[in-house]
Amino acid sequence: MDTNNSGLLGLLASKMGYLNQRQSVLSENVANSSTPGFKAKDLAPFTFGSALNQAFGMSVTDPKHIVPASMAGVNSKTINTKSFETLPTGNSVDLEQQMMQVSETAVNYQMVTSIYKQITSWFRIAVKGS
Repeated sequence: MDTNNSGLLGLLASKMGYLNQRQSVLSENVANSSTPGFKAKDLAPFTFGSALNQAFGMSVTDPKHIVPASMAGVNSKTINTKSFETLPTGNSVDLEQQMMQVSETAVNYQMVTSIYKQITSWFRIAVKGS
């Protein structure tokens, strides 16, 4: 049984993937904080409903099948963020806001990783018997 792509572990793995992708987008924002005309981006929020749909919804049984947009990846859509200020150069990256989001994302990733580790340790206990 593949426990990584089913049920609760699949949902946790999807959330970790989302958080990894968000950290990359936020890092790109910070790296371009002085680039003229650069607009800050973020990912569409992770939704439990779309993650459930991906985990338990339709599945592709043949690599030649067309993958519906809803299955292309949980919340991989990049969106422009609303910034409180835009520089005269047109750059909308607020470093303080970006760093708070980076920190929030790191804390969420640590929490999800901790839950994942706990569940896999329960599986180990169930298999070994102690």
